[in-house]
Amino acid sequence: MVAPANVAGEALDFLVSNPLFTVVLVGMLGFVFFMYLLVRRTLLGLREGYDSGKGR
Repeated sequence: MVAPANVAGEALDFLVSNPLFTVVLVGMLGFVFFMYLLVRRTLLGLREGYDSGKGR
């Protein structure tokens, strides 16, 4: 069985040795986080609009 610290160390070594992959990975994670915030804000605004339309 492989120790978790060893796997994390190998993953870190891979990311450090491949800067282009690291930049692409960070960009993709940033895009997913941005889309989450965008959808969350849209749905909360939609709910607020429905609530104000009902007269609450």
